[in-house]
Amino acid sequence: MTEQDKNKKKDQAVDNIQDKLFRDIYGRPTNTVGFLKDLLPSNILKALDLTHIEVDKKSYLSEEYKEHYTDLVVKTRFKDNTKEPVFVYFLLEHKSYIPQKPAFQLLRYMVEQWYELEKQGALGSKLPPIFPILIYHGEKGWSPGVHFQDIVNLPHDDMKPYIPNFQYFLSDATSEDEEKYSTSVVIKCWFMIVKNLKDPVMRDKLFEIIKLLNDFLEQEIAIEYVEIFMKYLANTDNQVTRTDAVKAIETIFPERGADMVKGWAKEYVDQGMQKGMLTEAREMVLEALDIKFSSNIPQDIFNTINIVNNRILLKKLHRSAFLSKDIEGFRKTLQEIPPEQMQ
Repeated sequence: MTEQDKNKKKDQAVDNIQDKLFRDIYGRPTNTVGFLKDLLPSNILKALDLTHIEVDKKSYLSEEYKEHYTDLVVKTRFKDNTKEPVFVYFLLEHKSYIPQKPAFQLLRYMVEQWYELEKQGALGSKLPPIFPILIYHGEKGWSPGVHFQDIVNLPHDDMKPYIPNFQYFLSDATSEDEEKYSTSVVIKCWFMIVKNLKDPVMRDKLFEIIKLLNDFLEQEIAIEYVEIFMKYLANTDNQVTRTDAVKAIETIFPERGADMVKGWAKEYVDQGMQKGMLTEAREMVLEALDIKFSSNIPQDIFNTINIVNNRILLKKLHRSAFLSKDIEGFRKTLQEIPPEQMQ
């Protein structure tokens, strides 16, 4: 398997983890309703009967889009006309970069949904509304416009009346304050995690997240969501360590924490929190270099150490940092390591 294939496989695994978390959280009507109440304008909320809601986890994405997005469809109805359906389409962008034409995918879905209803004989005299929502949590804040015509080449405004146009709702976890999402504590915790995932502050946020779940949910439900979030953290790149996870669980659940750690939590912590151990091992190598050579660590050496995912190798590099006569000697050691040993 080539290095490119390995990276692609790794990216797909991360995408699957993102996909599962999104569906575990937004696929539950209670959470979805809470999110919609905090996102949609009040004049739209007043017209919708969110006591009646159905979540369809079937994906409508084509294969070419599945590696970029996760989708979910919610069906509700109007308060003053309970026979007419209303659809809300969720599109989660789970790459670290901003896609160029998400509005194009949203339009494709909307048309496909209307055609599907037509084939089922479920269309009335008018098409039911579909409210598109894009949820984004990349590394940079969202910058593109949110109108379909933003992605169409229109030399002058006279063409606009003849080109489809719509606006999608944008939920940008990168820049939004998670306090905005207060109706559902689970949604709030989801935002806290995806927003701070790669920030060292996530280690402290973990206590707050577990406490929020414990304070506002029945204990069994809280534990279920702790499991969901812990599994996600255990399988993604972040700085939460095994010690952080165990301490947070046992602090918030003093009566049951030990059993949780011995059971499912310990399994996820032991498997996934090795990322934290890797982070600590890398920091030890960098600290040893700093102590030995008392100078700024060259960027190429810093970058190479931070991609090493082999704890045994990091242990050897830690020893090599003290044994090397100079930084060039350590660089030579790094250059002699086969790429496959880095993983």
